[in-house]
Amino acid sequence: MKALVEMSAADLLAKGLSEPPKQMRLEFAGTQLNTLEWGDLSQPGLLFLHGGAAHAGWWRFIAPFFLPDYHCIAVDISGHGDSARRSKYTPVLWSEEVLALVRDRSIFKYSPVIIGHSMGGLIGIRAAAVLGKELPGLVIIDSSVRPRQVNRVAEGNKNEGDTERRRNGSNLLGQKRIYENRQQALARFRLIPAQPCKNKVLLEYIAAESIRKTDDGWTWKYDPEAFRNLQSVSIFDELKIIVCPTAIIYGQHSRILDRETAENMRNEIRNAMKIIEIADAYHHIMLDQPVVLIEELKRILKCWKY
Repeated sequence: MKALVEMSAADLLAKGLSEPPKQMRLEFAGTQLNTLEWGDLSQPGLLFLHGGAAHAGWWRFIAPFFLPDYHCIAVDISGHGDSARRSKYTPVLWSEEVLALVRDRSIFKYSPVIIGHSMGGLIGIRAAAVLGKELPGLVIIDSSVRPRQVNRVAEGNKNEGDTERRRNGSNLLGQKRIYENRQQALARFRLIPAQPCKNKVLLEYIAAESIRKTDDGWTWKYDPEAFRNLQSVSIFDELKIIVCPTAIIYGQHSRILDRETAENMRNEIRNAMKIIEIADAYHHIMLDQPVVLIEELKRILKCWKY
């Protein structure tokens, strides 16, 4: 078998998919969540959280590379992937789903390290603030948190607020779209925020896993209602509450998280490592530099002696 560093994106995907997860639909926080599970319950746990409008499948070619040393679970947050939909969504509800997962001893023997990308990182921050020393570690991957006063300025200036919403794609995510056939839906798949992606095989896999057939036609798996009225609230103050070991990773060319913001976040967290920049990566680091991301995550976990 090729060493990880020598693997092409196609080899990496093939290897990841060769370790099929156990799929479960479980009741948590008043809803039914879809989970993907790899490994032995007796091993230390890793909980992978996806970004907004994404799904657990984004971790299918990442999580298996932590076997057999870890017990890995990726979850579809409500309104995403194959999990149930709610009549109402809030960031607090999403964090409550994660808290329920972390504390369920039939899922994890001990509390797991939370690894969250984008929106998943924000959910992880909220959970870490509640869990305190109960959580062994948190990895925040390209999630941006700014002070409350920055958010208030944006809310008070319509043009500036509109620009921020367009940058994050929230106005696009709140629109329901139906396509006549599968090919048409696949052709319309886009990364948000927009970015180039050299690993087409990974992008094509994610696109294929992001659509579903309905009576009306083909559409995205996520619920547009989850983003239609979602309010942006700063959780910068919650960074101060986190006590577990924490790592912040960002893409060199990310439009979501820059070095200055990452350093400001790190300065608020009492037990944070040095910032990790992934070269030649944009926001969707697992698509841009999956091997480097896996290696950095393994290095972090080893440093924590977890």
